[in-house]
Amino acid sequence: MRIIHGSPYARTNYVIWAMKELGLDFDVNPVNPMKGETRHPDYLALNPNGLIPTLEEGDLILWETMAINMYLAKTYGDGLLWATDPQQEAQIMQWLAFGHVNLDEPAVNYLLHLNILPEEMRSEAKLEEAKTDIVPLLEVLDGHLAGRNYLVDDRFTIADLSLAAILDYPRKAGYDLSKYSNISPWLTRCVERPIRVEMNKI
Repeated sequence: MRIIHGSPYARTNYVIWAMKELGLDFDVNPVNPMKGETRHPDYLALNPNGLIPTLEEGDLILWETMAINMYLAKTYGDGLLWATDPQQEAQIMQWLAFGHVNLDEPAVNYLLHLNILPEEMRSEAKLEEAKTDIVPLLEVLDGHLAGRNYLVDDRFTIADLSLAAILDYPRKAGYDLSKYSNISPWLTRCVERPIRVEMNKI
């Protein structure tokens, strides 16, 4: 049995998307951090950080979104989301790290402090910081995508999936990505994949 613990509308959706692309069977155990459910002793026994998501697969307990998606893609990707060439594998890991370490925070904070958090928890300073911090990262991504359809090997990999899932947050919140002439078509190409379209209907 494969279980993903977390909220399908938070970063857990990065993992759900990956599992659906790979055709894996799984169950979702809803865990809502906004209700304090990540601090419950049963959940902390799985993930001592008290964060989501957490993957439970037999005896394997794995947390951190990037680690989960790397594991899934490398174990079950079979040329779909991962690579067998060491250089391409390294490039996939490079872009995963770029997304999860650098891009994720300002992208998510933009959405949270714009309209998701309760008004009393929103911070105008955090919103402005997110707007500032995301710009040089988008410039790096846009420059790399010049002349490319995807990030690595000109095919959709776990790197594209992860960064597209991250940027889907500000995109849905109305962030203007049109000035980035290479990001816009790439992101559309990713989020209009049939599986992602179906996920967005839920």
